[in-house]
Amino acid sequence: MEFYQLEAFVAVARHRSFSRAAEELFLSQPTVSAHIKSLERKLGTSLFDRSKSELILTQAGRILLRYAKDILDLRTHALAELTAKENIADETITIAASSVPCQYLLPQVIAAFRQLYPQVKINLHQQNSTAVCKSIFEYQYPLGIVGEKIPLPKLDFAPLLADDLVVAFPCQRQYEALLKKKALTIQDLKAYLLLLREEGSATRSLFEQALQKVEVSIEEFTYLIIDSQETIKQALRQGMGLSVISRYVIDDYLQFGWLAARPLSDISLARHFYLVTYETRIQTPGTRAFIDFLLTYFHKED
Repeated sequence: MEFYQLEAFVAVARHRSFSRAAEELFLSQPTVSAHIKSLERKLGTSLFDRSKSELILTQAGRILLRYAKDILDLRTHALAELTAKENIADETITIAASSVPCQYLLPQVIAAFRQLYPQVKINLHQQNSTAVCKSIFEYQYPLGIVGEKIPLPKLDFAPLLADDLVVAFPCQRQYEALLKKKALTIQDLKAYLLLLREEGSATRSLFEQALQKVEVSIEEFTYLIIDSQETIKQALRQGMGLSVISRYVIDDYLQFGWLAARPLSDISLARHFYLVTYETRIQTPGTRAFIDFLLTYFHKED
């Protein structure tokens, strides 16, 4: 396999189009098609299913894509390190993160990191924990931050920060019975509307798993699904109900006295946030620097 063949293959796989891949590579479409056909002949298998309206990777194509990205990344990083002598050059890192770390933890980390490395730009992409892990597994992003370990092959999870979910509710008259208690029980929640995250959210998953351990179903509650932490906060403030949520999300509203928080006494809702990476992926110098900074930052916080 030649580098130019792999470059053409990765570009076609990314765009699902020979013409758009050709534009990216500044080649003609017949040249890109010839590179792919030559690669398929060498491997003895088809890499794309051309029988449908949309260009789709075959199973062999999906397997090769991961290795092709590794090979091209390794070449790029080797050349960068040889020419830059380990200096961190201008680069852009895109990080996938679940809602709590994306909105409430990472902004302060990124601000501190860019004080040291202003030449490194960082983009944040928010997804739930399941989607983040899938994105890392599929090589869409070099690293992610999640609140739950999703079991996919070759993902490495490094603990960053401990978190406890609490029951949050408004400081309003209709919640006086809850305000008088130092801790709540599952039974206390059943008298109110419960605002829950969508399936795939680590917050939702932890709550449901904890309920299962005491043989309680989520269907025993009256609940509303909201796929945004900030929307849940606003709904709580307006008195819509209560929610099982990370303390990091509501910390400002607790300080303003708009919301109250209580632990649940009959189930454990402790968890960690994790740095997730693909264990064999070759990271750029800037990405490695950010990973090291991230681990040091949160361990110092602890």
